[in-house]
Amino acid sequence: MNTNNKNRSHKPPVSLWILVARTDVPYMLKTIPHLIRSCNYPFVERVLAMDTAPLIGDKRYRYDIGSQEQLDQACQTLIDQGMMDRVAKIDYHPERIKTIYEKYFGAQQAPQMLNHTHNWKGSTVYASLYCIEAAKSDYYLHFDADMLLHQDPGYDWITEGIKLMDSVPTIATIRPFCGPPHPEEKIIHAPNFYRDERGFYGHKFFSMRAYLVDRKRFVQLSPIPLMWKYPPLWSRHLPQPLQFLAAKIERKLRKSKGSVQGAIESFEPMTSKKLSETDFVRANLSSTQAWTIHPPKHTAQFIQALPQLIKLIEQGKYPLEQAGYYDLVLESWQDLLENNSVSL
Repeated sequence: MNTNNKNRSHKPPVSLWILVARTDVPYMLKTIPHLIRSCNYPFVERVLAMDTAPLIGDKRYRYDIGSQEQLDQACQTLIDQGMMDRVAKIDYHPERIKTIYEKYFGAQQAPQMLNHTHNWKGSTVYASLYCIEAAKSDYYLHFDADMLLHQDPGYDWITEGIKLMDSVPTIATIRPFCGPPHPEEKIIHAPNFYRDERGFYGHKFFSMRAYLVDRKRFVQLSPIPLMWKYPPLWSRHLPQPLQFLAAKIERKLRKSKGSVQGAIESFEPMTSKKLSETDFVRANLSSTQAWTIHPPKHTAQFIQALPQLIKLIEQGKYPLEQAGYYDLVLESWQDLLENNSVSL
């Protein structure tokens, strides 16, 4: 299957980049072909952005982490299958980091960030911006490698999203509807989502898991405010009543040692803060013809169920308990997983 063979003349040029690391090895050979099938779009490039940085934070404790050799093999398999075009390893040259951080965080904040390419949990900050900068097209689409997507036959959420971005200059980023639709049209979102009659739900929270941007517009968010996080060290191993007091002691120790900054925050809250200070919004398409689900836990149970989950989601099937919810509620899928003929 090669969607790039389709006629691109009637479609806006879009670059697709999917960020992969050793943590994605257990599922990427299933999820990434699923995303390509579901999008069904003639991308100008489909790139696997490989993060080879050492795992830190929570990433070290993911289920069944693959080796670098297994990650290389999985990427090559996707290329051999015609699903992806090439691999681009994240360039961690100090000058490249400096240039990108100055562009998006400003010259004053960038020097503080040069040794912080990942957030306090081990999730990327720099690599996400590197991919945006390296893309060929002004329209850039990112998916995390674990995302799940349904799109009705004949619908094209990417083109619809670009039309909306072009017509609404305050949309900084856009994505499909979050969670499968509820039969009573209930929207189970955070309360500060609002319905815009032009065809989207607006929000001030930026999500890194799936987003489509116009690169020229996205850079207008610069300077994104730099935020710091104080991840717990030994305090998280204490009983709950003692953790608050221990955390205060940790902060005092860090301050006395000149390390009060800790680690940088996630890219999501930093960008969200910028959205809250401007007229820009993150938009979710209000059409329920395409929707996404995010698996928050990559357990053995999830990995085992994944092929059948993908099959059901591509068919548009899901249990009532999942309706309206963006995060996967795996327990509620049991009947569907056992009997694919069951539908909502």
